[in-house]
Amino acid sequence: MKVFISSVRRGLEAERDSLPGLMMALGHEPRRFEDFGAKATPSREACLHGVVNSDAYLLLLGPNYGHVFPETGQSATHDEWMAAVTKGLPRLVFRKKSVEFEPEQERFARLVGDYRHGVFYAEYTDVADLQTKVVQALRSLESQPSALTFSPLRAPVEVRWYQGGSQGTSSTSAAWLELHVVPLNAETRSTRQLRELPGLLVSSLRNAGALAITAGAEPFIEDNAVVVELPQSDHRRWGEPRDGALTGVRVDAAGQLSLRWSLPADGLGSILDQAVLRSTVARGLRLIGALRMLPDGDVAIGIGLGGSTSMVAEGRATGVARTAASMSGSGSQPVRVEPDEAVSPAALDRGADEVAGSVVQTLLDAFHLRP
Repeated sequence: MKVFISSVRRGLEAERDSLPGLMMALGHEPRRFEDFGAKATPSREACLHGVVNSDAYLLLLGPNYGHVFPETGQSATHDEWMAAVTKGLPRLVFRKKSVEFEPEQERFARLVGDYRHGVFYAEYTDVADLQTKVVQALRSLESQPSALTFSPLRAPVEVRWYQGGSQGTSSTSAAWLELHVVPLNAETRSTRQLRELPGLLVSSLRNAGALAITAGAEPFIEDNAVVVELPQSDHRRWGEPRDGALTGVRVDAAGQLSLRWSLPADGLGSILDQAVLRSTVARGLRLIGALRMLPDGDVAIGIGLGGSTSMVAEGRATGVARTAASMSGSGSQPVRVEPDEAVSPAALDRGADEVAGSVVQTLLDAFHLRP
């Protein structure tokens, strides 16, 4: 198992240097920024790449927050933590006792502590104590069963789907992919809470890495929901292949959190690539979990295709324009899969890949059956 060790080095030198040998003795592969050597990519980019290509993430919390990068407004360790959350990696957290934390580090530690699901969190006194607890945590992780569970819905769940032509959706004919997560025990937000939600949503998107710190965003309230349209920077000419992208996020007063993406496309229309869909939905589920705007408890998940579905065809999004496409069916109605079971919160973390595979297959089955 590849384990990424994340922390500020200053104040934790002995701890960081003590862990690689211990992990290798346990049969694991440690990864640290010290081991990357000279690289063409900036150190921050190399570290984030190291996180997403690891199997687990180990965070050491010491007194110092570290250098803040202007492009994210966060330290490297903070960025690495969000990358691990978004990837859905198992996370092991160890906080050093009896040291005074900088204010920024204390805020970061509280943020880490707010992630209740999928996190092993412990405090330690010295290097020997840390090593003992790391061994326990890694062995526990090796034998940990999946926390993902499914159960029947006690009552039908109403999903608020995107409607074309409104302020919060594209008015063009292009098709889009939409994902909706409905908490099953949410309390309706008050008018005051709804007014405070735009700033909170933008801040959460920036913290999760879905919206750059320098990117502009103008959230608005529409139909008892807060909507953020994400800026797009695709300047390719018409007909040239383009990748899909996250285009919108919506949170309504009843608690539903929704994401909308453009689909990969070229001059022949939009492309349904099963592998791309699964990856996109898995990342979307983990992003929803990372936003920390849902209450604890089970959720229901809806997925659909909106816009002009008549110009959508299954295929592979290779980045090369197609010369032909086979459209299955002639209808242009939305394709919508209503939730039919409750899923545990692990769907928004470690279980995201499994859930994405299931809901994407159901969406493709519905797409095949459209008139």
